[in-house]
Amino acid sequence: MKKVGEFAGAGGTSAADGTLKFKVTSIEPISCDSPYSTRPAGTALAVALEVETTANFKGGLTMNNESGLTSFMANYWKGYTPDGTRMNKVDTVAVQSCVADQSRLLPDTIGKGEKAAGIVILEVTTPTGTIAYDGAGMTSGGWEWDYRAK
Repeated sequence: MKKVGEFAGAGGTSAADGTLKFKVTSIEPISCDSPYSTRPAGTALAVALEVETTANFKGGLTMNNESGLTSFMANYWKGYTPDGTRMNKVDTVAVQSCVADQSRLLPDTIGKGEKAAGIVILEVTTPTGTIAYDGAGMTSGGWEWDYRAK
């Protein structure tokens, strides 16, 4: 279980020397303000991330004929209730159109030698629980964080 502010990484012997390094800097409820958004059935959570890749990074994702990428889009995340039951879906139509200022969102894909910061919005069904990022294009592992929707 990772803590908010703690580095995670892949492609090295530790998070410190990985070719992909990232950290979740906050997990907070967010009010959807887009005129096109629909009201979430649960709670919309903004997961703020800082991501960095080295020039040697080679992600397992190919999009738009570009290979070697990774993504933190909501469909690569899972949610779990406090008793460990998996939520059916955290990537909903409501969160896909949640914020009016789309520049706040993390880019859909990240390639080698890039830095990015932004939010990913997830819809959770319980006020407390766990969210997990399984890593786009990764073959094993993932990371988890506890959340509390205040």
